[in-house]
Amino acid sequence: MLNRKDYTQDIITNINNALHFIKQELRVKYEMTGTARRKEIYELPLDAIREAVVNAVVHRDYFLAGSHTVIEIFDERVEISNPGGLPKGLSKKDFGKKAVRRNQIIASLLHRIDFVENMGTGINKIRTLLKKSGAAPPQFEFGDFFTITFLRKEREPGTEEKSSEKIIKLIKENPETSAESLAQMIGISPRAVEKHLAKLKQKGILKRIGPAKGGYWEIEER
Repeated sequence: MLNRKDYTQDIITNINNALHFIKQELRVKYEMTGTARRKEIYELPLDAIREAVVNAVVHRDYFLAGSHTVIEIFDERVEISNPGGLPKGLSKKDFGKKAVRRNQIIASLLHRIDFVENMGTGINKIRTLLKKSGAAPPQFEFGDFFTITFLRKEREPGTEEKSSEKIIKLIKENPETSAESLAQMIGISPRAVEKHLAKLKQKGILKRIGPAKGGYWEIEER
């Protein structure tokens, strides 16, 4: 597993934090639009991820003590699980076709603040968004937990080495550049850049001079 975090605030804050967490871990590329702003294209459509996270919160069985909604990110997949399995009255056969609200109050709240559009359409929307983006179809598991799995696109061979080389080149051009700027220029997530920087520091190739803000990078010549 690449990363995992715990959020224990209110439902809305937890959803927003979870979405930010996943977004930071996904690979992204940038498409030139002819304007000053480039288009961000994530390996998995963010709207599909959002639907899955909200679905997990709405349909979680909150009476199961000691259980939590869990988001796990691996090299090859993203898994979102909520305790309780399918809501009572909804069969596997009708899954994705009919809507059964396990938590009416939570569903109504999220609908009023536009976190949920039409109840019962989330699963089909996820499938449509993934297909449109060229990603693999979602996988579902039913049991004590309901789990949706998003398969990530495979890395191209040599991607990590190429990214490290690009980071070094860009730092040579601008030693004061930030991880966020590097991510935008290379087309990977800020989290991925941080991991590359950590590895380069461990190898003695990079050295940070000064604080995170206001400091700069120094490349150790060999």
